[in-house]
Amino acid sequence: MFPTIFQFGALGFHTWGLMVMLGFIAAFALVNRLVPKVGVDPDVMVGMYLMSVIGGLLGSRLLHFTMAEPEVFFRNPLVFFDPSKGGFAFYGGVIGGVLVCLGYALYHKLPAWKIGDIAAPAIMLGLALGRLGCFSAGCCHGREIHAAVTHTLVSLPGGSVVTIDKAPFLALVFKKGVGVGSIFDVPVYPTQLWESFSAFVLTLLLLKIWRDHRRFDGQVLATMLVLYAILRSTIEQFRGDTIRGVDYFGMFSTSQLVSIFMVGVAVVIVAVKARDGVAPETPFVPPDDDEP
Repeated sequence: MFPTIFQFGALGFHTWGLMVMLGFIAAFALVNRLVPKVGVDPDVMVGMYLMSVIGGLLGSRLLHFTMAEPEVFFRNPLVFFDPSKGGFAFYGGVIGGVLVCLGYALYHKLPAWKIGDIAAPAIMLGLALGRLGCFSAGCCHGREIHAAVTHTLVSLPGGSVVTIDKAPFLALVFKKGVGVGSIFDVPVYPTQLWESFSAFVLTLLLLKIWRDHRRFDGQVLATMLVLYAILRSTIEQFRGDTIRGVDYFGMFSTSQLVSIFMVGVAVVIVAVKARDGVAPETPFVPPDDDEP
């Protein structure tokens, strides 16, 4: 819809990159605000933030190429490092980011489960902003809706947000040659906006659970894995972009298969941690600089 903010010759500053960056910043700000409540010095988290960016980007890139474009990747693995080729897979970012953060937490003897519970709503907040970047770039869009456009709500360089004469009554129309979409000049399901809004709602819900309804460490993380798996698997039914991954067994997309795996991980977390309860938490108090 609005893929490029400004362009200098062959170099451009793209909306997708801006929104992903804002997503990381918002997620880190939320974590930084909450970790002192569970006894963690926010300054210790700086290294984890850096590691999560690296692990998240590498993981999202790797999952995209190995699942959505394996023939391209295995023919020339160096394409992995070409920013003009391929894309990113959110689930790969979660897996890569969580693994490196887990290693960081264990190395620094930090309470990994408590940090994971705080990271869960932060991940959803980052996703909510990141999907707005997808909306701007034209990727991750929905299938064509066979309906008539009744009104144009917003007109942008890469297309329009429109109303249509049948459910879901709100749709997107992309222009060819602007952005990276694959269906043009017809209404498509606004899957990026659905996921962005839903991720914002999940952020608030997970924060509520963390503050008022925790029964064991790891509960919020497990809840996020299950709820997002349901959300993502549902939205996948309406996706129409060509880089979402192949259909496995004639019925599952890459993300739906990963969603099944994530639910399994959540079940394991509950089985392992539910009986342990919430470990004691002593809020972190920064040292007084005026003390001798």
